[in-house]
Amino acid sequence: MEVTHIDTSEARSLLFDIAHRYGRTPEHNPDWFLSVAKGEVRPPLLIHLSDGRVVLAYDDGNEWGMLEEPLVPAKDVARTVCDFAREALVSSLIKKVVVELKTPVRKEVLGMLPATLKARAINYTMMWPVYDMKAFDPLLPGGHWKSIRNARNKLYREHQVEVRDARTIDAHELHGLIDRWKSVRGAHDRAYDGRYHACIDNAFAGFVSARAMFVDGKLAGINGGWDFPGKPGYYYGAVGIHDYAFQDIGVVLYLEDFMWIKNAGYAYADMAGGEKELTRFKNQFQPVRWYKTHVFSIVRA
Repeated sequence: MEVTHIDTSEARSLLFDIAHRYGRTPEHNPDWFLSVAKGEVRPPLLIHLSDGRVVLAYDDGNEWGMLEEPLVPAKDVARTVCDFAREALVSSLIKKVVVELKTPVRKEVLGMLPATLKARAINYTMMWPVYDMKAFDPLLPGGHWKSIRNARNKLYREHQVEVRDARTIDAHELHGLIDRWKSVRGAHDRAYDGRYHACIDNAFAGFVSARAMFVDGKLAGINGGWDFPGKPGYYYGAVGIHDYAFQDIGVVLYLEDFMWIKNAGYAYADMAGGEKELTRFKNQFQPVRWYKTHVFSIVRA
């Protein structure tokens, strides 16, 4: 196993090349990977296994955190996770590797782990909604959409709402929104503000679109995302953040994202994973399906 720290132009070029060839999960976006690493002070690593396969990981001191699935062909994912864990735990001083895998891949990994390794219990599970943008009607007709339709109409009727390209907004103002969002999150919420600050500092590199919503002249929310790697016609809504300053601003911001995605011509939208409360919120917008990812660690047996 060979470890490459992504701190040179050569390493960055290799990262982007591998991501372009094998990326197929929402966050297989190399710019996003580097923004998370920078914002959360987690040095990014390229892990080269003995046969040339590559895994993206974060160096968290005595543990390594893998970025979603390895950047390998789909048929090799489970085997690569096992081999990565085995080689990493044998040849380094780390105590565990932390992985996030879809339900079928996790089951496959559990059945393939060698006797020298064991998987710990699931730390937490994320629910990911997928929406059919061809079927989404911006008029929000019918009884199901009534409360959402009323919330949107009320905000637009009572306030002046404007959407601008977030890249044209002063960075200090954007950082202020992230700080306000973080300040009102619950103590047990997973509010990873560092990655969003880094995206702002990087001028939203890797984003297809980043938009800022102003209400009565005040920055109230940000939406943004990119093409889903390896899935033509799919969009990944990576960022949707607001400061809770206006009633139903979350609903209106989500609808703005839907409108942009539909008008841009995407067929489907993956709107990112979340836990229980966020799942309830996203379910009201009628996803056509859900899938789960599970965060857990692999350690020496």
